[in-house]
This record gives sequence, C-alpha cells and structure tokens, in this order.
Amino acid sequence: MPDVRRAAQARDFRALLNMGSYPVGVKLYERASEALEVKDARHLRSTAPCHMLALGRHYRDDGITVSTSHGMKCLWGLACLGLIDTPERLARGELNRPFTKDDQAAKALQDNIFMLGNQGQRYGAMLTAPLDLMPVEPDAIVAYLTPGQSLKVLLGYEYAEGKVLKAVVGGQSSVCSAIAKVIAGEDIVLDIPCVGDRTWGLVPDDHLVMVFSPRIFDHLIEGMKATDKFSTHPFRPFLNWPVIFPPHMEPQAKEL
Repeated sequence: MPDVRRAAQARDFRALLNMGSYPVGVKLYERASEALEVKDARHLRSTAPCHMLALGRHYRDDGITVSTSHGMKCLWGLACLGLIDTPERLARGELNRPFTKDDQAAKALQDNIFMLGNQGQRYGAMLTAPLDLMPVEPDAIVAYLTPGQSLKVLLGYEYAEGKVLKAVVGGQSSVCSAIAKVIAGEDIVLDIPCVGDRTWGLVPDDHLVMVFSPRIFDHLIEGMKATDKFSTHPFRPFLNWPVIFPPHMEPQAKEL
C-alpha cells in the first residue's frame, strides 16, 4: 500500500518545483521472487532502468514496474545496480570505446563509474514507481529536473547546515550509478543524464538527474519550503525599474 507520508512528500516536492512529471522511488531486492510478489507491479521482461524510470515519471497510474536481472537489457545498468557481477569486458572499458580515444582512456573512464557490481552481484530485481504510489520503502528517490529546479533543490539542501553538494559528474551510466551511490551511503547525487537515458529514457536535453536518499528527503523539502519566500520556483525576474522604449516607439506629447 502507498504510504501517506511518501505521498505527501511527493506532492510537496512536485508543487515546490512545478514539476510536470513525478519523482520516482527505486527499490532493489536481493530475491527476485519477493519483487515479483509486489501487488500491482507490472513485470517487464525487456526493459532498462532508464525505461522503467520514464514509465514511473510519465505514466503515474501505470508506472509501478518490476524487472529481474534477466529482463534488463542494459549491461551498464545491471552492473551499476549490483544486479550482476561486473563483467570483465565492461570492467576493461571495452564498451566505452565509442566515447574514448583509446583503450587506456576507456579503462580510465570505466574506473570512474561507480558500480555496485564491482563487489559482486547483490540484487536480483528492481522495482520502480511514482513516489506517491510506491508500495514499499524506497532505497532511493529519482527526479529529472531542469537546471532551475535543480538549483531550488540545492538551496533546500543547503538551508539547515550550509552543506554543499560535491558532485562527480561523468555523464556515463548516470542515473544507475547515482542510485548505486545513494544505496552505498551518499545523501544526494547530481549528474547529467547519459546518452542511454536520453535514448531509451526519453530525457530531454534541458534536464539533469538528481537522486536522493529517503533519509534526507523530509529535510530537503523543509529547506525548500523555508527558502521559498525569497527563491520561489520558477524564479521571478527583478522588474523594479522604469521601462524605456526607443524614442520613435514612445507616444509623443500631442498623442497623449
């Protein structure tokens, strides 16, 4: 059953950011059979994490989905999320060669992508759902935001303690790696959605991805509310100045 507190969090978050889509909860299961037993979750047999997240944020009423490792088609996503042990060909950077000059650069790039699968397979299935309909406690919360919306979130994050976000932005395996970082203990991760997310997750050019730990989400929303009096989204332009038109466009004295 959806949790009343999570539903309120999702409602407040969307309202503060004027979001047209929904924040999405993510839950990883060690046993695939447990995930497949979740009521009302559609079992997808040919999907990817970014595809599941797109369903959750755009198709709210039909957006509760689950897939096992066998249903995931994205090798990066599988390894990032610990749904498989990172394959040797991925660890060597072979799949990065279209993006890099040579094998050395491809390996260096791969070494900078955080993957739970580097420590071995930990999970057997993943469930995603719009946060307000999330049937279980999420491991991570994902939101795709414009830069302006992302700024509003950062202001909320900084409000209570002045903490700033220190981000490693790679633009590779972005959302899956960000979820993995949050599961590993980080509070909040910001990245640029990767090519795969833009292709199979249909993320528009002007959006970033932010992933949050559920343990800080209340704190985040409180900060966003507290800063709303001077940083309401969308941010309003300063208009306290006199208007000046080109002289030939202004009314002449005899016309008034």
